[in-house]
Amino acid sequence: MNELDAWLETISAWYKNRKHDQVETLKPLILSPPKAIWGPMITDQQSKGVACWLDGCLRLYKFYQHQADADGAYQYLMFAYSKLQAVSCNPAAEQELVDWCLKRIQHLCVLALEFGNQQPNQKWQDQAQALIESHVQFMASLAPKHDQGLKNHRLQ
Repeated sequence: MNELDAWLETISAWYKNRKHDQVETLKPLILSPPKAIWGPMITDQQSKGVACWLDGCLRLYKFYQHQADADGAYQYLMFAYSKLQAVSCNPAAEQELVDWCLKRIQHLCVLALEFGNQQPNQKWQDQAQALIESHVQFMASLAPKHDQGLKNHRLQ
């Protein structure tokens, strides 16, 4: 059994228990996933792994949000956002994986902006504005590469 298979088995066991108070069991799985879930090649195991990992990040976000721990909640959103950014910038990553990551990055950005706008103090408004600016720059930096990948993809 390889590292990814073992990780998937462990996270599958966590899902079977489905107890929302088991974040202490979930955290190490999310913070230290096997490198294989980031690609660059897509396999069934990799696909399942990255989807479970992202779902785990979102579950931790929701947990901390319900605990009124805004910093903790936001950290898990940004952790997921940054990891998916890294995958989408990997020139060796399969285009399908990059596209999947970019769609999730857009969703995470919207979720983070909504979260920031719901917070009562200016710190979060400033954070939301900074996120908008950095997200626009990030997407603009990928546009030529992404367009080129689509052009190559259409030719095949």
